Amino acid sequence: MGKRGSNLLSDMQIRRWIAAGDPIAKTDGGGLTFTLSKAGTASWVLRYMLQGRARELTLGNYPDVTLSAARKLAAEHRVAVDKGQDPAAEKRKERLAMRGAWLVRELVKDYIEKVLDPGQYAERTVWYRKDDLTTVVLPRLGSMEVRSVTAEDLVDLLEKSGRSWVIQRRILASASKIFDHAIGRQLIRVNPAAGIKITALLGPRPPVRKRVMLSEEELRKLLAGIDHIGTENALALRIMLATCVRSVELRKARWEHIDFDQGTWFVPDESVKTRVGFLVPLTPTVSAWFRQLKELADGDEWVLPARLAKNKGKHVGETTLWEAINRAFKREDLDVRRFTPHDTRSTAKGHMRNLGVSREISEIALNHTLKGMEGIYDVREEIPERRQALELWASFLAACEEGRPWNVTPIRRLA
Repeated sequence: MGKRGSNLLSDMQIRRWIAAGDPIAKTDGGGLTFTLSKAGTASWVLRYMLQGRARELTLGNYPDVTLSAARKLAAEHRVAVDKGQDPAAEKRKERLAMRGAWLVRELVKDYIEKVLDPGQYAERTVWYRKDDLTTVVLPRLGSMEVRSVTAEDLVDLLEKSGRSWVIQRRILASASKIFDHAIGRQLIRVNPAAGIKITALLGPRPPVRKRVMLSEEELRKLLAGIDHIGTENALALRIMLATCVRSVELRKARWEHIDFDQGTWFVPDESVKTRVGFLVPLTPTVSAWFRQLKELADGDEWVLPARLAKNKGKHVGETTLWEAINRAFKREDLDVRRFTPHDTRSTAKGHMRNLGVSREISEIALNHTLKGMEGIYDVREEIPERRQALELWASFLAACEEGRPWNVTPIRRLA
């Protein structure tokens, strides 16, 4: 490679060009070029010919790479080119090798930052994905190179996790997600989680716990003494029972979504498991419970504000209500069967059916999507049949709490 007219630049010239800020490309001779971009990035590029084709190699940024250092690097690469080697191709190989050397902890960090967006996934999904990755995957695989992780490593991780059948299946799904992300970044070609079956490791899934439907007698006992768990908690439990919502939907409710004049509560997309918002009709009884919570909220934006001063400005925690109920069970204040948050929905579903509410309307009351043509064409936001069903159910709950007999004859079909 010719070197005629080398050493054409000086540090003083370079500093002047940088101060002026205009984009330029100035040669120092022998293919070494100083460039300044519109963004103000100053760098060194070596341009050369190999096998009749123009090539270029970035040597580094100025002033990290000084003029004298750039000349030395350029001279070394010219020797390689004279021997038929391609420095630019070698640099690409090194860059790809470095990419392939990513550690699992780097992959997890990248996945959480770029993919696990709370705006795209339900709050619960974001929480358990992060929990699986940070408490199970990283402690065992975090220091390994992504490309070196095998199916055997994942099987060993699952077997030593000591988690239940359901949680191990979830951990496997979380691990599969990050290695799919690695494939997307071209770090690996095959997902090591592919082909692993929990049933092959642990056998068939254990029987699913049957949902509890609290009986009328249990509801009367529960509601008569529910204030033992605290006023806000008691009101929250009443509202969950009467409206059939999930606990997260009530926990994240804001006053801006409650319309007392219209008797409605809008649950926005981000609070819903299916990511599709919906309208909950509020009966007079339920509206009264909400009004009591509004007084207790004392101007806070949340229907159920956080109780601790350090959490001011946030809604109550995920387990606040159920910890209060568990404490009441431990104190033997509640003389009913143990139940979970989801059991309020199964209790409502069962009693509405007993009260004559049709299967379709009881499903809508629980915000379940109807299947078939009914689900496609019934796109009403306000559904009178749902309001009627929830009014009947709330009246039943009020009778239970007040100790009044329920003497309304169940109708054959409320549809």
